[in-house]
Amino acid sequence: MAVQTGFSFVQIFSINWEMFTVLFVIVGMGQISNYVVAFILGTEILGKSVRIIYSTLGVCTFFAIGYMVLPLFAYFIRDWRMLLLALTLPGVLCVPLWWFIPESPRWLLTQRRFKEAEQIIQKAAKMNNITPPTVIFDPLELQELNSLKQQKALILDLFRTRNIATITVMSVLLWMLTSVGYFALSLDVPNLHGDVYLNCFLSALIEVPAYFTAWLLLRTLPRRYIIAGVLFWGGGVLLLIQVVPADYDFLSIGLVMLGKFGITSAFSMLYVFTAELYPTLVRNMAVGITSMASRVGSIIAPYFVYLGAYNRLLPYIVMGSLTVLIGIVTLFFPESFGVTLPETLEQMQKVKGFRCGKKSRVSVDREENPKVLITAF
Repeated sequence: MAVQTGFSFVQIFSINWEMFTVLFVIVGMGQISNYVVAFILGTEILGKSVRIIYSTLGVCTFFAIGYMVLPLFAYFIRDWRMLLLALTLPGVLCVPLWWFIPESPRWLLTQRRFKEAEQIIQKAAKMNNITPPTVIFDPLELQELNSLKQQKALILDLFRTRNIATITVMSVLLWMLTSVGYFALSLDVPNLHGDVYLNCFLSALIEVPAYFTAWLLLRTLPRRYIIAGVLFWGGGVLLLIQVVPADYDFLSIGLVMLGKFGITSAFSMLYVFTAELYPTLVRNMAVGITSMASRVGSIIAPYFVYLGAYNRLLPYIVMGSLTVLIGIVTLFFPESFGVTLPETLEQMQKVKGFRCGKKSRVSVDREENPKVLITAF
């Protein structure tokens, strides 16, 4: 947050476009890192029932509110330096959070910092008027864990086996192509008919019901089916734009907003889905690398918008087709709904529809009788 806010403030004093751009790269690094880590921290700290609310109505809805504030600020503040200052100052409000947000107990356990994890859980129990058990962590299990060599997570762990590598590659494609649709539709707003500020505001406003829908669906339905469903919806609606007469402006704008509704719903679900698929040891890394793939999607998204220079319908045809395609790929993911968050790579589920090699007897026994550290959270 310090990188994002600090360098954003320095941007105000840019003397040329090159300086502004370099600083913007650094601001972007801080922003997305802050976003991903905050999401993971909330996912690991909060209980199962609150985790979904936080991931959808919490993180994503406030993202949409910030998105809606942007065109409002830009409408009334036309000087770019003053606009940047107005958008930077709220970052200072995050400073006090350092003393209020606790560390993730799950992460502390992976680092063998058991006492700190126990203190945080005791404090959480007290705040929630819950009487914690006398012994939160079994001393014998802790002793056994201490005697084991501490695992170090490497990027190659995301490709350790054929099954894990398949999940990682599919996750990268899912994030990247969903991001292409999301950012291309967002960046295409100036090309729509009507006032650019109003269209930008509507593009942000449609995200609120999209996140609310995502929250409702995630509460009760299997992840891969609902993600595939909203991707089919978003892609299908975009493909319908080509049959709308050119002079039906409001209908075209409505279909674009409905398409963004579906893709935005899917985008918000990806954070929850990916965090549930990967174990604690590599969860932050997995969301980080898939989010990086999402940034690659956002980099190439403008070029999809530029396709409109050749044919105004071409961007929607390409985006709609890719969205439907990645929706089909989503059906091959393992299901995480109702499954306990995995703690080790061995506890990760298998890809649906693919043969990931013959299981050894040891692997089968390990899956049927996993040794899981049971904690109060």
